Formats: sequence, C-alpha cells, structure tokens
Amino acid sequence: MSVLKFGKIYKRQDSPFFWIWYYDANGKRHRESAQTNNIKVAEEILRSRILEYQSLRNGIKTVSDMPYEAFSEEFLRHYKARYPYETFKSHRNVVNEFKRFLNLLGITKLSEIQTPIINKYITYLRESKKNRANTCNNHLKNLHTQFNYAIQSSLTDKNPAKGCQKVEVNDARQKGALSKEEYQKFLKITKEMYPFYYPIFYTFLHTGLRFTELISLKWEDIDFEHKVLWVMKPKGKKKPDYISIHDGLVRVINDIPKKSEYVFIDEEGKPYGSRSRKMIRRLQEILKEAGITSISTIHELRHTFCSQLFSVGLNPREVQRQMRHSDLEITEGYAHIFMPEYNKKIKRLERLDR
Repeated sequence: MSVLKFGKIYKRQDSPFFWIWYYDANGKRHRESAQTNNIKVAEEILRSRILEYQSLRNGIKTVSDMPYEAFSEEFLRHYKARYPYETFKSHRNVVNEFKRFLNLLGITKLSEIQTPIINKYITYLRESKKNRANTCNNHLKNLHTQFNYAIQSSLTDKNPAKGCQKVEVNDARQKGALSKEEYQKFLKITKEMYPFYYPIFYTFLHTGLRFTELISLKWEDIDFEHKVLWVMKPKGKKKPDYISIHDGLVRVINDIPKKSEYVFIDEEGKPYGSRSRKMIRRLQEILKEAGITSISTIHELRHTFCSQLFSVGLNPREVQRQMRHSDLEITEGYAHIFMPEYNKKIKRLERLDR
C-alpha cells in the first residue's frame, strides 16, 4: 500500500497552494498548506509528514520536524474552538511575535526550538522590544502552553519552555481604579447622558465581571432569590463559578427589559460579540465627559470593584473568592489601590502619643 493512502492532497478555493491532510501519531487528522502549487513537491511533503508521524508513533523519533508555522496554526485552531476569544487573541499575538523572531534566526522547524532559543526570545522581548517584565513572563507562559499541546499531540516529548527562568518583575504598571468620588461622578454622568449603558457599567462595577463574562450572562444564570450570579465560562476554569450580589444590583438588573436570553444586548437589540467595541467607545466618552484619567479600559472597572471590596472591609481571602482569582498573590497585587484604607487604620497609632 502506498504511503500516500494515509493522507491526501487537495485544493482550496481560498488558497493558490495545494493543501494536505494526514493522520498524526495519535490518529488525529491534521491539515496544512503545502506552500506550493507544484503537485510533485506537495506529494513529497505529504509523504514526509506521514513517515514522520509513523516514526513518532513507533518511538523512533521524539521531536517532529514539522514547520512551526503549521504547528502554530493547528494550536490556534484548537484554542479558538474551545476558549473565549480574548484567550485565543492572546495566544495569537504571542504566536505572531514568536514567528517573527524565529524568522530573524532562520528557524522554521519545531525540532529546532530548544530552551536556549526561548531564552533568547525572552531576552529579545525585554531588551530589543522594551517589553515589561510581566509581558515577557506572559509570553513565556504562553509558549509553555503551546509546547504542552505539542506533547499532547505527540510532536515532542519535552517542553523547551519549562527550563526558562521568569523575568524579575520590578517595572509593573500600577492597576488603575476609580476613587469613591470618581465612581459617583462616573455613574451620575452615565445615568444622565447614557442611560442605556447605566446598568451595564453598574454591573461591571459591582460584580468585577470580565467583558466576555458580562456579554455571555443570561437571565437563567442569575439566582435573584439567593442573590447569586453564576459565571458559566470563567476565565482559566473548566467549571462554572459564582459571585454574591447585593440588593442594589438586583434592582438595577430587574429594571432591564427582558428582550433576549442575554441580560445585556446592544442598542439594536443584538447580543454583543466578543470583538465589539461599542462599550469601549461609550466608556471613553463618559470618562472624557467626567474628566477622569485614572482609568482608560473596561477591565479597570474590575480593578475598581476589587478596591471597593477592600474598602468595605473584606479580607484578602474573601476578596480573592469574590474576584475569582486563582492565586492570592494576584489579589494582593491590588494593594496600592486600597492603601488609603490601610493608612487610616495605621494613623490610629498616633493616639499613643496623646
């Protein structure tokens, strides 16, 4: 039987090149562009892929020679189908930047990417691209995820990102949040000038929901009796999560007309898409009208919620639960926001001098 029986060459209307599909070492079907319109060359590429996967399956080879370009496309397809758009977009940004770096080095194959290459990449981001330490560490974390996927796909037996050291964080950008006065001014202007968006931004400020979580919120996800809001697809978690809500938020949400299965829809009555920028534009208009410069993004409304939790007396563990942070260290990263509350308590030490 011909090796080519384990795969096939085909044409696509949206591409000038031949495409190939074949089965990998786990029996999963792969497809990629052959990057050629010469059928003989495409056949040779297909033959090499099939033979390589047979070698990987039999343990003769441990790392695939497939192009990183083809691997990264498969990786992104996997994530786009299973995770929120924001997560996919983050992975796509890292993939594109890493591909540009590999092109500078003349590296094309997955098998050529070893720990020293990734260390060079992180140094390149830090020194040449002038990226912050947290950005570099996010790229490293992302590459770690990519190569874990390569291990699961039997394309390699080791993760080259595992041996890389994180960059020491000493230049982190402070998280922005609204002060109590800014919060009141923000909602006052929203209610007066943009009443349609008042319940949206009020919910952001009183739940700490992320953008994709808020636009996915359905009426059936809110337990009004027990004052619980369920987050069905929380970031970084496989199971639904929940947060407590108060009577004020219940009243605001109950005043929203129920025109859809989704709680929040746009002004045309349609569900918000993950790429919609309508809320962002309205936020920027409100901030400009209010003369507020302490925040500039929707995610900083979540930061404001976190600071409010500390200001009303919740301890770090309770804040971590309500914010749904995976690690207490993340919660404590908001420390500078609620320092004024600490300062008020520390000020009581002055009484010892009286």
